[in-house]
Amino acid sequence: MWAQGHAFTVAMPSRIAGPPTYMLQTVGSDTNSLAMAITGIPSGALPHRSPPSFSTSPASARRKRASKPKVRTGCKTCKIRRIKCDEIKPSCKRCTSTGRKCDGYDFPNEATKSTSTSLTVSPPQRSNVTIQHIFQPGSISKPFQGDAQQRRIFHRFQYCTVPAFAGGSESGFWTQLVLKVGQEEPVVRNAIIALGTLHEDYQDRCGKYSPQLTDDVSFRHALKLYGDALRDLNQRLNKPSNGNAKLAIISSILFACFEVLRRNNMAAVIHYQQGMRALIRQMNLPENNESALTTYSANQQHGSQATFREVPNDELDELLRVFARYDIQACTFSKDTAERLVTHVSPIPRVLPTDLTLAQVRNHLDNLLVAVYQLVKSDLRMYRYWQAELVPLEWRTQREEGLQTFDTWTAALEDFFATHASRLTPSDIKSLLGLRLQMQTAVMMLRVCIDAGPECTFDAYKDEFEDMVFKVEQMTSALSMMEAQPLEVESTPFTMELGVIHPLFFVACKCRDWDLRRRAIAQLKRVGKEGVWEGPIMAVLAQRIMELEEEGLSQGQLVPETQRFHEIKKNVDYDSRQIYLEATRALDNTWKNFSIQRELVPF
Repeated sequence: MWAQGHAFTVAMPSRIAGPPTYMLQTVGSDTNSLAMAITGIPSGALPHRSPPSFSTSPASARRKRASKPKVRTGCKTCKIRRIKCDEIKPSCKRCTSTGRKCDGYDFPNEATKSTSTSLTVSPPQRSNVTIQHIFQPGSISKPFQGDAQQRRIFHRFQYCTVPAFAGGSESGFWTQLVLKVGQEEPVVRNAIIALGTLHEDYQDRCGKYSPQLTDDVSFRHALKLYGDALRDLNQRLNKPSNGNAKLAIISSILFACFEVLRRNNMAAVIHYQQGMRALIRQMNLPENNESALTTYSANQQHGSQATFREVPNDELDELLRVFARYDIQACTFSKDTAERLVTHVSPIPRVLPTDLTLAQVRNHLDNLLVAVYQLVKSDLRMYRYWQAELVPLEWRTQREEGLQTFDTWTAALEDFFATHASRLTPSDIKSLLGLRLQMQTAVMMLRVCIDAGPECTFDAYKDEFEDMVFKVEQMTSALSMMEAQPLEVESTPFTMELGVIHPLFFVACKCRDWDLRRRAIAQLKRVGKEGVWEGPIMAVLAQRIMELEEEGLSQGQLVPETQRFHEIKKNVDYDSRQIYLEATRALDNTWKNFSIQRELVPF
């Protein structure tokens, strides 16, 4: 592992490019509801956290920048960004060198000119500078290699991009490993700059997307950097070595994140799958083996597995944790089977959850989620339409042991939430709520893996569905999360972490209660984008699924079994703004004959 890190500070201008909502989440007055969203019980208002105060050192007090007249003749873009413009015409280099579009200059009228020459311009009043703490590994002590723009993007990557992409238990990779390797290896450094540039462009657009985006100078600049990073990696892999293989594995994570951010989900899956399978191969190599990264084959993967440890031991374990979480996300959206891992979760918590830290609780929730999806997205699900006594004993035993373990852990973790909710920040509560709802959804899926043919089986989970929707309603209300249209301006910051969107979509599809599924759809419009899941788009799809199932029914009438969809597959085409829907209905009670409904759903 890398050396222990230390904290350092970076001065940030009072106005940062992009909407303020991406830098700070505004919490509504109903903070008690936010705490209840995760605990289920009132715990008092969340504590007010004052910003840290910083004392000015004598050295910094002596350094004072000379006051200069405010430049009023710069281009429109630099004025908006509040930076000094070099005033080169027709387009200033300050904009073009960073891939931005220069919007030209305002030409003042004669009255303005004469007035401006006679007035004495006072120095601009500098607003207070906000200081943000950034975790920087001890290994990053030398200056970043690159020009001024690359250094700016690298620092921005640390304080803005990393928080958006680091999941609950992935901080070891994002705050240490990738930054250290990025300092030492140009291949990873280029991938960091490409992802950081695209993330800045994404925030400048507030997440808005259209096919015409490819004509945008800033977006094209990010794509060029991405292409350069891919080309550099391919050239590096022409010289096979174990070190180059590990560079490819690390880069595949950054490339997958880049593709998710540009809404090319299929390419993202290809990147992380190749990286994950290469990592599994590396973990199965004998020690000191310098074999190079080779092409993956299905036969090779069939016998290769890696152990997903509860607590990472080294950087390979940290990498596997990132890949495992991305694999879960792909499985929740469209992937049929999970990559095979050896998982082990203690049947009973060895330490009382009330004694655990928040990071440890997140780690345990991630472990549980990976373990349950190893069952849910395996051959076990083929037995849904089998009678229980006909299912092999091995699968029945695994399912029962899994359910017992997950129920024990879930009950134990409730004590932590009840005890610590008043000390959690709103962002922590939002993150933990997402993990808890993911666990509820996955365990529900595990329960119906054996002898649960009819869709009316899900009617027994109405109380769980109600609890899930109610908790999200409390969260969106407390955080003042507003409704949004598909691919329009996002009011909720993007996160790569799997959160509440998938559970809400699951409720909207599997809960046939007239009112409850409509409440779930309403919440989908407010929860933004979480990795490959986009709430407003899924709201459109869930609405269409509901309309198809309720066709010909009066308000409040229960959906009959013959009209309910069983398996639902989906794929989003962002350029044509359509969702490809494929859903199956049972034709009889044997659960062997199904009709297929295919449709393009516009959004």
